[in-house]
Amino acid sequence: MDDVESELGMVNYVMAALTEENTDAAEQVAALATLCDVLAVSEDGLSGVFPISEFVAHLPRLVATGEGDVPIFAARAIAEACEGVPLWAKNFTRFGAVEALRDRLVAIDDIELAEECLRALNAISHECPALCLRLGVAAVVLQFFHFFSTSKQKVVLRIVDNVLNNYRTEDAPKAMEAVPGLCNLLQSSADKTILASVVSCLEMVSAGASGSAKHMNMLCELNAVDTMMKLVKNNGWKNLSDDTLSGIFGLLTNLASVSERAMESLFEFNIFDLLKQMITYYTLSHWDSNKVQMLVGLIYHLVPPCQNSDHQNQLIIAKKQVIIEQSRYTEQLASILTLIIQVAKSVGRSSICYSCVVFIKNIVELTTPDFLMEVQKTANLASFLACLLARKNRHVIFQTLDVSKALLKKHHQFFIEAFIKEGVKHAVDTIQAREKDAKSIHKKKRRNNLQEICLCFDLDSVTSSTYEACRIENMAILKLAEEINKNLLAKGSTRSPNVIGYVSKSIRYLSALLNGHAMGPPAENQNLGKQLSEFSRQLLSDELSSTSTFELVQSESIKHLAGYLSNGAYFNSKVKNCQDLTGQLTEVQNRLQKFAYLALTVENESSEKPLGILVEKLIDALHTCYDSFPVILDDEQCTRDNAMIPLRHSSTEEPALLYLKLSRSSGEMGLKDYDDVFPVYLYSTPESVEDDLFPDICIRTDRDSAACKETTQEASGSGKSDGFRDGDGHRSSKLTHSYKGRELQPSVPFLESILLSMHEGQSDIKVDPSFWDKEHKIVYRRNKSKKISPHSSYHAQLSCMHEKLEMALLKDPFFSTTLTGKLPGDLDESDPSYNFLFMLKVLEGLNRFPYHLSMCENIYKFAEGYIQDLDGLKVTISPIPRHQFVSSLLTNKLELQMQDTLFEDGFIPSWGVYLVENCPFLLSFEARWKYFCLTLRYSFMSGEVSGPSETEKYRVLRSNILEEAESMMNKHGSDTRMIEVEFIEEMGTGRGPTVEFYSTVSHGLQRAGLGMWRGDNTRQEECEASFVHAPFGLFPQPWTSAKTSSQGISFSDVLQKFKLLGHLVARAILDGRILDIPLSKAFYKVMLEQELDIYDIPSFDPTLGKAVIEFHALVKRKKFLETSLERTSNLAADLSYKNVSLEDLCLDFTLPGNPEYELVPGGSEKMVTLDTLEEYVSSVADATLSSGISKQIEAFKSGIDEVFDLKALQMFSEDEMERILCGEQDAWTSYKLEDHIDFEHGYDVNSPSVINFLEILREFGREDQRAFLQFTTGAPQLPLGGLASLHPRLTVVRKQCDGKVDDELPSVSTCRHFIKLPPYSSKEIMRQKLKYALAEGLDSFHLS
Repeated sequence: MDDVESELGMVNYVMAALTEENTDAAEQVAALATLCDVLAVSEDGLSGVFPISEFVAHLPRLVATGEGDVPIFAARAIAEACEGVPLWAKNFTRFGAVEALRDRLVAIDDIELAEECLRALNAISHECPALCLRLGVAAVVLQFFHFFSTSKQKVVLRIVDNVLNNYRTEDAPKAMEAVPGLCNLLQSSADKTILASVVSCLEMVSAGASGSAKHMNMLCELNAVDTMMKLVKNNGWKNLSDDTLSGIFGLLTNLASVSERAMESLFEFNIFDLLKQMITYYTLSHWDSNKVQMLVGLIYHLVPPCQNSDHQNQLIIAKKQVIIEQSRYTEQLASILTLIIQVAKSVGRSSICYSCVVFIKNIVELTTPDFLMEVQKTANLASFLACLLARKNRHVIFQTLDVSKALLKKHHQFFIEAFIKEGVKHAVDTIQAREKDAKSIHKKKRRNNLQEICLCFDLDSVTSSTYEACRIENMAILKLAEEINKNLLAKGSTRSPNVIGYVSKSIRYLSALLNGHAMGPPAENQNLGKQLSEFSRQLLSDELSSTSTFELVQSESIKHLAGYLSNGAYFNSKVKNCQDLTGQLTEVQNRLQKFAYLALTVENESSEKPLGILVEKLIDALHTCYDSFPVILDDEQCTRDNAMIPLRHSSTEEPALLYLKLSRSSGEMGLKDYDDVFPVYLYSTPESVEDDLFPDICIRTDRDSAACKETTQEASGSGKSDGFRDGDGHRSSKLTHSYKGRELQPSVPFLESILLSMHEGQSDIKVDPSFWDKEHKIVYRRNKSKKISPHSSYHAQLSCMHEKLEMALLKDPFFSTTLTGKLPGDLDESDPSYNFLFMLKVLEGLNRFPYHLSMCENIYKFAEGYIQDLDGLKVTISPIPRHQFVSSLLTNKLELQMQDTLFEDGFIPSWGVYLVENCPFLLSFEARWKYFCLTLRYSFMSGEVSGPSETEKYRVLRSNILEEAESMMNKHGSDTRMIEVEFIEEMGTGRGPTVEFYSTVSHGLQRAGLGMWRGDNTRQEECEASFVHAPFGLFPQPWTSAKTSSQGISFSDVLQKFKLLGHLVARAILDGRILDIPLSKAFYKVMLEQELDIYDIPSFDPTLGKAVIEFHALVKRKKFLETSLERTSNLAADLSYKNVSLEDLCLDFTLPGNPEYELVPGGSEKMVTLDTLEEYVSSVADATLSSGISKQIEAFKSGIDEVFDLKALQMFSEDEMERILCGEQDAWTSYKLEDHIDFEHGYDVNSPSVINFLEILREFGREDQRAFLQFTTGAPQLPLGGLASLHPRLTVVRKQCDGKVDDELPSVSTCRHFIKLPPYSSKEIMRQKLKYALAEGLDSFHLS
């Protein structure tokens, strides 16, 4: 209190000095300085007692009329007052403070005074932006922008931002005064922060004046469009921040919405080429639905709508006229239409799809019938429309019907035929019937579920009222469907045969041919096979009489094919006979072999393989099942970054909870009600909470006490009850749960089941904030159905047979799916997507095993004499690319779900979990990698890490790297903290040395003499400088039960090294590091827990693999001849190995290439003969792929499992695992260098030294590139994603040299990816010095 009284005393002194007439300037300055001190240090309590009203008139006057330093201190006092108590700003404005500060700024006769005026205006503009705008403050401060220092320039932009934010329409002329200054800044400033602020300000100007064509045209006259386009062209948009990019396209959208001139300018800049690049980028490699929505919004406003409100008709007519008069504008529209169709078909958000369809409608109205006919031929408009009409979203359906109607009006005969063929007519009939049913139901009772989100106003330039009614009336869809059917479709086509019946008949004929081809001997089937191939090409080809996806599905062709491949199991609801499993297995294998040859054989290299065509149609068919994969989003805006998700990201917030009110079912006597609210995590499922719930609701009768006791013990012990699990691995439940009378699936989260019930008929669900405050009533009862299904028994018998099966593909999940005719898990077989998922899983598996299937078929032919010699075993078919199985729609839906805050809390929709676990091939690698990173964080972190910066630091000796790494990993391999390494006696700490540590250890594990890898026959003491040579990749060296080899290597040391490798792999994945170790594809299969067989041996040892397969073929031929002796008189001659008898080969029972490894006891003395050949082949395969490497593989897997669950990797393929572990193997392309390298501190992209540097990099070969990356980043490979994913970005700076420049060497900071490059006098000297530095700095940090 004493302090306040003291300050008030000083205030009285100041007031007296300022009001007395005879006070000189010096006294006024002293008084104002005192006032500033009081205002600067005063506590908040002073605001209630400070007599501000006595100063508000005097301070503005002193700013305006004061002399010397008086205006400076007066402006400072205003700033201090308004910053301390923002409400005082309005008091000052009543006495002309803004005018005084503005005018003093215009005079700009003193820099200190100008800065104080700027500070005061910044404080006032926060509280009184409208007044500041009307008084021209924005234009004035921008006028003197370059007069100020960088820090003050940012204050200028804050003032402009304040006054332009949400200004009123009547103030638009004043806002426009700021535009010239802002546009000048865009052209002159390179500072990214300033650039972002300027763009934001310009967007606010355009948003406030968006209703005025006059002001929008003025923006065009001031070159706003030109300036913005210069920022984004030539890939410049990739270097802009998200906020800047959003601001630029927000401005362009505002301009295009009301300005004909702006639209024309954008067409002149060929805006659609840029939009195509960006949409492709944001829908494929860097998925971002918000960016796509933004770009589609601009496209919509560039093409005038067909119908709109009366006040816009004049603008629409003018826009149409501009487009029609310029043919090149129409060509631009045509160039992007195909892409927009693809986006609408595959995007995961109905709002974006709706925007695309509206744009397509506008294009249809603008263009000619000939143009639309060409689009139908290239982009298949009719198939696209049929796909969208299969969805449930009413807004999308209505607009799609509208497009269909417009197309029929443009060219009825052409499009009616296309509509019948592609299923549009069928879809319209279905919609009409459904809407009629809905109408009758609606009359009887009001629907209970929540209404669909309206999308009608998403594209409006002016935000509509949230209370405005949806433009699509209740009966609008029915009326439109009836109109199309009555007036357009009813006319029919003069050439529309019953194609569905024809296709169905053709498929049945194809099945008959397939059955005959599968069952008959090869010799008799040669002509049949040719006939089959030609017929299948005619049926599946996209040329001329192609079969549409609709025809293929409607004719039940997919089911016929599934029935054929599964030998009828697909059609059997119950498996009748488990005893003939071996016969079923053989028959299915035979059918897969025949079909693989048919589906992967082409007449010439330019032809598309039938399998590729079939997969494309199945993916199209799957996309019609949009609503089978609902996306559930929080009502809040998605905020997750779309770049690669860091594994170490952690959330400090508590996970969200769902509150359940549990009660027993009426009449359920064995259970009691749960008395309290039951909170669950968002990912909790009925089966996951059962162990916690059951003991609390179980009534302890004599009959049930034992079961309750058992459940209680399980809950308190492991926390999870195994119970009975069926063949698909699902445990049976003791309880059945229901919500509003609907039974819940045990494996589906409560959250998903409840929301789907509330939003029935919708696939885009947003969770209202009020949802989390409610208690959701769940009813439970005992589960009385615990019978083992026939499929479970079937799976059990199949599991028992696995050990006896020779081929790896017979143990693969896809084969089990084909064999049983059923997808794994509890997927609803009545769902429309089930058939397509089943066939895609079977075909993807078939595509992974073409070599196995074809070789097995060839061996069968060789055995029966249809192939005469072993050289005829060569496989000639190859798979289709893996990416052809990727569904862009499902990928985008999962990406959208992962961006949402619900995913942050652990919620994953059941379909997402199912696809990742059972059909990962349908999702892009980028989406699966992101999913892996996010879900691994939940399982690994477990809330233990307080922040992403925590690290565990180690110091290691490079010369003893393997022992140091082994010790470190054994102690801390499973540590939740990130590992950071520093090399003893070397410079450098942090990221760079850590990255090099992983590379160095991976190199150490490749040294000869360790006994780890095939081809390593070096003695331990001879291995110092040599590495194992493995041109086809490293694969474990088989070991016998001997503890030590003749080379002096201990087997226990080998196992420790494999465990170290497992630790290293897991930590590299977890910490985002790169290994430099060429593992074989077969070893990656082992890592992914896939089975190996003799057909995998050629992948890492072609010579041995070829011989083993040929011996295997001889064994099969021997068995066949032994049962068909009448066919030959000389068994030994028929079974020679390339005209040499087996005895003459002098093979003994030791492992080829490893004479120490005896395949049987006394194997070195036992020779291979015709009678023992089968035993030899089996023993070699077992030693190479199983018993000889099992302990090494077990040690390797245990190393991974100590860090995270190895099963988490099974969503990836072998090639993808190599990318994850070893980075991008492809050399960089020259055009990417400038895009991903920054030049700073004395250099820019036009500097002579930089030009030379880039030319040298482009000329580097692969080894030079590896050395350069090792030197600059610590790893010889680029990380996943290539140069674009290198963080921090590669940066070249000018090195300050004390002596002669040409004598200096380049140096680096690997942690920051900094290259310190001297400005050498010539390119050749730079090349010499750079290569010398790469060699000298390879194994140390002395050039850091």
